[in-house]
Amino acid sequence: MKNSMNKRAFKIALSIAIGALIIWILLREIDPREIPRVISKIPLQSLIISFALYSMAIFLKAYRFKMILRSNIGMRHLFPIISSYMFFANILPMRSGELSYIYLMKKQARVSGTKSFASLIIGGIADILMLMIAMFIVGWHLKSPLARSFSNFFEALEEKLKIIPEILKENLVLLFAFMLLFLIIVVGFLFFKFKIKDGLFIRYLKTLNSKISEVKNELKTISFDLRFVTIIFCSILIIVFRFVTQWYLVRSMELDIDIWELSFALLFGVLFSFVPIHGPAGFGTVEAPWVMALLILNVPQNHAIASGFGLHIIIIMYCIILGIYGILSLKFMPSPSFKQV
Repeated sequence: MKNSMNKRAFKIALSIAIGALIIWILLREIDPREIPRVISKIPLQSLIISFALYSMAIFLKAYRFKMILRSNIGMRHLFPIISSYMFFANILPMRSGELSYIYLMKKQARVSGTKSFASLIIGGIADILMLMIAMFIVGWHLKSPLARSFSNFFEALEEKLKIIPEILKENLVLLFAFMLLFLIIVVGFLFFKFKIKDGLFIRYLKTLNSKISEVKNELKTISFDLRFVTIIFCSILIIVFRFVTQWYLVRSMELDIDIWELSFALLFGVLFSFVPIHGPAGFGTVEAPWVMALLILNVPQNHAIASGFGLHIIIIMYCIILGIYGILSLKFMPSPSFKQV
């Protein structure tokens, strides 16, 4: 148990360090005062409207979970659960906030952990499928500027690779760093090999296999009927409302980012968010893919960085408001009576 806690603490510390490093790198490239400046440009009316749009996306997410779980729990009770879950999912590091969904559904809606986990996976699969389709459409529209950007990138990369041997000859410290990295990889491999012999890897495989079986059983319950169509339709609307929320905010910031550039950055950032490396509130690791995507499309660097931090801060504020609402609602709202159908 202590060893597991130490590993988790190390991962969290590593995610915080990565996020802090990215923030430092990005803020070096602009005047940090630019971030509150672009946020202050957003009228109060726009903030309220975008909050309503974001809340609608969360409401649709709650309704989709209701359809996946085949539960007759009312939206009056389910919406605060999902609002609280979204708060923890956006605040806690290393995607550990996902566990709050399982806990809240078990405590507040009497849904088993197995069923909650499976519904979370199914919802994630639906999101990824819709995101991939949307990314294909946006990527096809931006194929020319993307092709030019990637061509320039690989040309620059090729030139840099040519000078690496010369740099290593002239810089013994860098050579030592490469040797140390290689040693760490070797030690890590030997440690992993030892863990396999110790049976830990086998236990991981068994656990993973059992979870996959649970998801398969839940997928079998979804047939090509009205419920399936509703789940897909909700997934599309969730993406649409999230997009409109951020597009409305960016337009209010008066930045040089058009609708297709924002679409690409948003989709790229959402796909990147499935990688469990985020620190607390995801600062740094959320901005990195956003800025990278916009820079690929030749958006001015200061606009890319300022919009990334500005949007992230506002969305976190929205999550905090919904989280407070959800937690207070669950605390004072009478427990519902319902059954699984």
